[in-house]
Amino acid sequence: MNNTTIASVSLNIVLLFIIILLLYQKGSVNKAFIDFCASVSLPTDNLITKSWWIREVSHQVSLTQSQEYNTCIFGDSITSPLSNTLGEHTFNFALKGMSSVSLIEQLNKLAAAHVRCQKAIIAIGTNDACYHIDDDTFINNMQQAISLVREMGANQVILIPTFYSTVAASLNPLLAGTITRIEEINQLIHQIAESQNVAVNAECIQELFEGKALKKSLTTDGVHLNADGQQIYRQGLIKLISSIGT
Repeated sequence: MNNTTIASVSLNIVLLFIIILLLYQKGSVNKAFIDFCASVSLPTDNLITKSWWIREVSHQVSLTQSQEYNTCIFGDSITSPLSNTLGEHTFNFALKGMSSVSLIEQLNKLAAAHVRCQKAIIAIGTNDACYHIDDDTFINNMQQAISLVREMGANQVILIPTFYSTVAASLNPLLAGTITRIEEINQLIHQIAESQNVAVNAECIQELFEGKALKKSLTTDGVHLNADGQQIYRQGLIKLISSIGT
């Protein structure tokens, strides 16, 4: 498709979901219909083909090759803005757009560069909830990721649950996954954790949410955290890192 066609399709999708949201608020359309619409034309994770992503991962490799860290953190655009402000001997490898698909490629490159991590925190799944990926593939990807960080030396692995968006954002597939899909991914994360004998920590992000929705006061766009939200998340991760020892 050319740029004009893509723009037209995107605009139509946005308009469709605005209409659906208005109808939903008036009680004229049910949640099942919204979930169905949200499943149509979901994007896929193609980061590994993007030149900017390849450059970012190559830069990470050049910075961390043959280095050993107390804690390595992996995540997406919710975690990446925290940068390396989470304590000594901790490296934040999070990059925007990351899902379980691109995580495997990133970990393979870091492992090949002999990067060592005593502990690993994996905050992946939020993009999987809005990408086109089936449950079995997600489970397999996460199991591979856990195996790779263990090969990199991790004797403790902690999974962070998927982040909720605001209710409005969850109704727009161009912004976020539906609440239903986020809950499904979170159930899979707990299933993976049990089968792989790793921990799940929801406490470090719990303050960001009200029920099953991101607090409006803590976000810039319904999905990503503003300065206040980042500070809450940062303190939650610092507390978690401290609790798992040195």
